[in-house]
Amino acid sequence: MDDFFGVSGDEAPGDALRELADQTTRPGWTAADPAADLLPRLRVACDLPGSPWRLRGTEVLPDGVYAVDVEHARPRSPRLLADAIELLAGIAGPAFFVRHTDAATFDCVTGTLQRDTPGPGRGHLLRLRLVGPERDRGSVLRAHAEALVPAH
Repeated sequence: MDDFFGVSGDEAPGDALRELADQTTRPGWTAADPAADLLPRLRVACDLPGSPWRLRGTEVLPDGVYAVDVEHARPRSPRLLADAIELLAGIAGPAFFVRHTDAATFDCVTGTLQRDTPGPGRGHLLRLRLVGPERDRGSVLRAHAEALVPAH
């Protein structure tokens, strides 16, 4: 019996990830107004019954990243990463990548791959930032969360 270390069809998942990463460097890839596309979906996702999220604010950073400030009902929960991925999956396009950047930040690249649409692929660069109840940019929350997440 052969040992298999992975399963792949005609295309490995890494191919799509490389394509998504390549698209982010193409001029005009990011949507001109991320709030128009993402904010309504964020509001719906945060307002769902049982959602641990409360939307606190958004801004477009100078580098084009759409920063989203959210409060989590249970910031010390071991489900924090899973909850963040679930929230992002609910607003993401068909292709997305999430990186847990630090204890209170999740960076996400989401969009449509060029091969999956008749036009050019488009997408968003999004940063989910955990903040405390007073929208303190997470200073207290970060201290608590850093105790739970090992340093890289």
